[in-house]
Amino acid sequence: MKLNFLNKFFSSIKQKDKAENENVAGIKDVTENLEDNGFTQEELLEYDKHVHLYYTYMINSLILYTYNVDQLDEMAPILIDPLAELYEELDYAFLPVLFNTIFRNKLIDDSFKKDLLNFKKKVDDIPVEIWDWDFLDHHETWKNIRLEAEMLLNKLNIETRTYNTDYTTILFKK
Repeated sequence: MKLNFLNKFFSSIKQKDKAENENVAGIKDVTENLEDNGFTQEELLEYDKHVHLYYTYMINSLILYTYNVDQLDEMAPILIDPLAELYEELDYAFLPVLFNTIFRNKLIDDSFKKDLLNFKKKVDDIPVEIWDWDFLDHHETWKNIRLEAEMLLNKLNIETRTYNTDYTTILFKK
């Protein structure tokens, strides 16, 4: 099982980022000067220390979107609720400060920002009524999302489609 103990840490970041984004329609360029968004150089350096975690969130989230129902179901021992984690993992990866940290530290080339932001927007636009196991393998929207995630991973030269558990705590039942 994955312990989602980071929710408390990320909730304040999410609230701050949500407030910044609420008054902007469409895809916001989250690459604006972070210091103007309330982060000091010291805070940014602190985020830099965890850049590999944020990168892992990004890649893992894309990998999860390539999975079909059976593959997601197999993730239950790690993710507890794979359908909920499908969105939460992506949500964390796209928190502006985390997203920008990945690019600032050159783990992903800047040329991929727009593609990644477009993907996030498409996921955000998935109608609530098809966020259901019954639709994941059959609905055209989900098929397109799976294909786009696959294409993004290929563009990023990510060869594996295996979820990285390096930053995951797994508890085993006795």
